[in-house]
Amino acid sequence: MEPASAPRPPAPEPEPAVSAGSATDRKPKRKIRNYLLDTGMQLKLTSYLLAFAVLLSLGLGWHLWTAYRETSAVVALGAPEVASALASEDRWRIVQISIILAGVLVCLLAASVVITHRIAGPAFVIRRTCAQVSEGNLARPRPLRNHDLLVDLADTVATMVDALRDREAVDREAMARAAATLRDPDAAPEARAAAAAELERLAAEKEARLRA
Repeated sequence: MEPASAPRPPAPEPEPAVSAGSATDRKPKRKIRNYLLDTGMQLKLTSYLLAFAVLLSLGLGWHLWTAYRETSAVVALGAPEVASALASEDRWRIVQISIILAGVLVCLLAASVVITHRIAGPAFVIRRTCAQVSEGNLARPRPLRNHDLLVDLADTVATMVDALRDREAVDREAMARAAATLRDPDAAPEARAAAAAELERLAAEKEARLRA
């Protein structure tokens, strides 16, 4: 008799395939409050846009209602039964126009929040950068997104911060060299005098900047 074959080990279970849109690749969902960075400014701009749209809608509705009344009066003089049919049809059209205008206002509200967010975001970054500079923090501001507004102003502020950083770096190196020379007991009198003159020059430059 042939020897019994050894039992085969169970096949390993296939690993679940990782989809392209894994959790690490997914973008975080934006919430409505994320679009309201500067609530006061954004709501003010939105209210201006909505007020203009409401006034425009009221004017258009008034003209339509006036035309409807005049047309109904003219038709009623010749054919009352036709006037009744047209009146019901015109009322339905007015309801449709009102629904469309309400939808336009809602879309305008959503668009105005998104557009003002593209203004409020850069304004928030610029305001924070200015506050940091006033406190002596010269960290580079974060770059804006491609669809943000006020990009030119943000670039100007970033250029200002870079210029301040470069100037501070140059002054720091000059003061460090002068301080090292003055602390060196073996430094020549001419080197000590040059270091003191360098410090006086830096002090004069800073005083001139304050007086400018």
